[in-house]
Amino acid sequence: MMKQAFWAAGAAMLALAVPAHAQQSIEWKQVTNLPKGLNLPQGLKLDILGIELGDSYAEVKAKLQKLAEEYPSAAKPAGNTANDFILRQLGQMSGASDLAPMEERKTIVRYQTPGGQVTAEFVGQIFLRRKLPNGNSKIDETIHVLLSAPSSGAQVYAVRRSLSYGNGQQTSIAQFLEALKDKMGGAQAQPIGPSGNTYRYQFDNGRLVALNPPTQDGQCAVEVVGTEMRSFARSINSGGACDVSLVARFSFGISREHAGSAEFYLSDQERAKANKETDYAFVESYVRGLQSHSGAAPKL
Repeated sequence: MMKQAFWAAGAAMLALAVPAHAQQSIEWKQVTNLPKGLNLPQGLKLDILGIELGDSYAEVKAKLQKLAEEYPSAAKPAGNTANDFILRQLGQMSGASDLAPMEERKTIVRYQTPGGQVTAEFVGQIFLRRKLPNGNSKIDETIHVLLSAPSSGAQVYAVRRSLSYGNGQQTSIAQFLEALKDKMGGAQAQPIGPSGNTYRYQFDNGRLVALNPPTQDGQCAVEVVGTEMRSFARSINSGGACDVSLVARFSFGISREHAGSAEFYLSDQERAKANKETDYAFVESYVRGLQSHSGAAPKL
């Protein structure tokens, strides 16, 4: 069942319950479609497992499906009988997940009007969970994709990939950093923060900028799911120095040279800011259009 994130559109606080007859649904129409590669050096294609910033919902869904087929999960027992329940419980005890490999979560847009709510929804998040082979064990992988609304092209504006090694054979952090260096055309990130296990590539106006002094992470974050107020969206990249970023974080494993877990977070702050402004403006314009029209008066 799809889980839902809520986006409070408009200045008024939303009522907890509104009669069904007082609600109307928005029909999305595309207004903008920012091209891929914005705010990146010319010729640099930045992605995570082929998922690019600016990918449409259809494009990223196809890419995730292809990734899911590389390491298909074992079929989960369906049904609600007592035997089905026991089989699922046994599977969980042996480490199997009861979650679907791919999950979509909808964002619900609710705009409060004097007579009720105007609502719309779109797929704002997609998750893909896989177990990657790793010798005699598995690596737990989660890919988390964030998308804007259809009015701005239903575009990917952030991708997070998380890897957890558990008790399996761990990859050296140096190997991850070398792979990142190759991906970035030879540029080597330096550790930031007191723990020394976080690395960030940061782009401003189409160029890779030095991290000295490093920009605070708050300037390079678009994790606004669940807090998507318009004022917050406008504060994204408020300093203007972090248009696009790729952040890698590691937890130390069997040694400080090995990763017990790894996370790679690719985000396009400027795309998120522009697309969210488009989406808010579309909803407001749509509601104004509804308010400016009236039906024929009945006979009195």
